Amino acid sequence: MVMVIESEIWQPSPWFYALLVVSCGAAIYGRFHAIYKRSRTVPPNLESSFNSFINLPSPFLTFQRVFLAVYFLAAVTEGLQAVYGESLYQQYGVGREDMAMLFSSGYLVSLFLGTFLGVISDFVGRKKACIVFCILHIIGSLARLSGKYHSICVGTASIALASSLFSCTFEAWMTAEHDKLGFRQDWLSDTFWTMSFGAAASSLGSAALANALVNWKAPHGITFPSAAAAVVALVSAIMITKLWGEDMATSKVKTPRIVLAFTYMMADKKMLLLAWSQSCFDFAVTVFWFLWTPTIVADGREVNISMIYPCLMGSIMLGSVAVSWLLCGPYFLRPEMYLTYAFVTASFSLAIPAYDYQDIGVLVALFCLFNVCVGIISPLLARLRSAYVPIDIRAGMISLSRVPANVAIVFVLIKGGYYHNLENSTILTLCVLGLLSGAGCLHILHRWICLANDKLPMERP
Repeated sequence: MVMVIESEIWQPSPWFYALLVVSCGAAIYGRFHAIYKRSRTVPPNLESSFNSFINLPSPFLTFQRVFLAVYFLAAVTEGLQAVYGESLYQQYGVGREDMAMLFSSGYLVSLFLGTFLGVISDFVGRKKACIVFCILHIIGSLARLSGKYHSICVGTASIALASSLFSCTFEAWMTAEHDKLGFRQDWLSDTFWTMSFGAAASSLGSAALANALVNWKAPHGITFPSAAAAVVALVSAIMITKLWGEDMATSKVKTPRIVLAFTYMMADKKMLLLAWSQSCFDFAVTVFWFLWTPTIVADGREVNISMIYPCLMGSIMLGSVAVSWLLCGPYFLRPEMYLTYAFVTASFSLAIPAYDYQDIGVLVALFCLFNVCVGIISPLLARLRSAYVPIDIRAGMISLSRVPANVAIVFVLIKGGYYHNLENSTILTLCVLGLLSGAGCLHILHRWICLANDKLPMERP
């Protein structure tokens, strides 16, 4: 007699999805309702700030919508390239070790050439750099479709370069154009949290689109997401060409741009602390997306991964909505003040999985908490950059701040993915330590700003 033991495939409760949707909707509604309610009794010294969030002018809204439309399409392009990237390589016969080396080479390209492209985009024009982002994605998609190993290497390098540009040039163009058009600086906060919210929603939508394309012509549909990414990138390039104005650095200094950006960052301690915090955050987020699936399915656990991914994206969206309260009212707090707590909370959410906790429900809850922190941290760091980093070197500073993160990621991929002598728990521990060091830098930055400006902690920059 044979005994058959049935194993249940774990997946989140449907109530959890409803909770995320209701929480995001309630937070957005509550934010606008609270601002409107408090605007009737706001003190005279804060009245103009309240009015700026209630009555955003039509020219600003038009500018914001044009930018966000292109930015969300770019996020969809990034998502389509990422969802089935590993599966596509596996279908082409690329082994796990070779895949680790491919990803490592991509980050090495970002480390050197990506940093250079980010720095010079301030000089040659951020609009042109964003068009280059689209061209690189088209090249990467076409190279992936060929199936040859050398073409796959070219595609990986192109997509890595495009991702490097995505992280800096779009934000740099938006902030420079925002300043050139004479809009209020505090209106940037509304754009930053919407960027984070929409990017997560775009990633979720791109995953759904990729699944539909793959299932449409299975098993040959695995290449369709890359083809769709090329089409979306082409549409993005056309929109950038037609709708965006060109901007570039106005500084007349003849110093090479990479030297100028590096000199600025090293000379300004506030900028250096901010750059290190950004690098630690980028490292932790990248490692999370490499390890979250292996961590959950460890020891042969059966989990419906496709049902967990929407929870993670929804958590980022929830964190972004929380930022709309923190940055856009009705409460006036300095970003450095609660950004420190967000870093500490994110480190805590990774510390327990690093200790090898086994309960799937707890792991998923911790990963969702981490992504809530991601949704909070991303727009807050962008807001601090807009306050402390000169516009002429904005893209260059973001690119240079990613250098330590890229070095650490290459180290982790080679040691852990290729040589297999670095445990996942050790890698997560490195992320925890990095996030804690970033929290310490932000705490020091907060103290310095308050002492230098003789401001109360509750005042905004």
